[in-house]
Amino acid sequence: MELLPNPPDLQLAEALAENERLKSELAKAAGSGEEALQHFIYAASHDLQEPLRMVLTYAQLLQRQFPDDERAQEFTSFIISGVGRMNGLIQNLLVYSRVGTSKRRSAVNLNACLQWALLKLAPAIKESGAAITHDELPEVQADETEMAQVFENLIGNALKFRDTNSPHIHISAEEGSGEWILSVRDNGTGVDPRFLEQVLLPFKRLHGKGVPGSGLGLAICDKVVRSHAGRIWVESDGQQGTSVHFTIAM
Repeated sequence: MELLPNPPDLQLAEALAENERLKSELAKAAGSGEEALQHFIYAASHDLQEPLRMVLTYAQLLQRQFPDDERAQEFTSFIISGVGRMNGLIQNLLVYSRVGTSKRRSAVNLNACLQWALLKLAPAIKESGAAITHDELPEVQADETEMAQVFENLIGNALKFRDTNSPHIHISAEEGSGEWILSVRDNGTGVDPRFLEQVLLPFKRLHGKGVPGSGLGLAICDKVVRSHAGRIWVESDGQQGTSVHFTIAM
């Protein structure tokens, strides 16, 4: 039997250790300027992708070499699943590095941005049986793609962090002082009031690893809103339901 060099479990352990190190470095880079942060993320994503490809290749080789070994099939499936999650994290990091850097501003109908987000989320909406309603949303000066990303992330979070009831999500808009206040409200699990400010930080996951996601959704929203000279905040009583509000100039 041919022995495989560099066992995949060692490669996976090294990739996981590198992932943790890079997450720590990202937190430091976040405070050193957008250009430095973007450069770091591009470099980190490149460095991570090569060992991940190697882990995936060896895991697939093992599956083919031991097709009748149930334990080998189970363990390699875990490895392949982990590689998939890490690749997803890398892609979300790249999105995080890019959002908020666009200076494109044009007249954007937020109803169209919302519909684009709902189209992308259609499978998750159908699977959860969610009811999604919305007010008539305004037209604003913004980057259309980034506004759609905000709705996609906020509604996506509401679909993930749900209780045993079917999700009910409502998107509203009201006039403020020279700004629109947009809100996404849900009837989900809620957020402990002690952590309402922390949820906007990158990688801040309050619901444990059992809930899928990279921990970057709200951080992406925060970057986009701030780049449009707005603000974003979260309200919840920690029992049931969460409301995420953000502003954008009229």
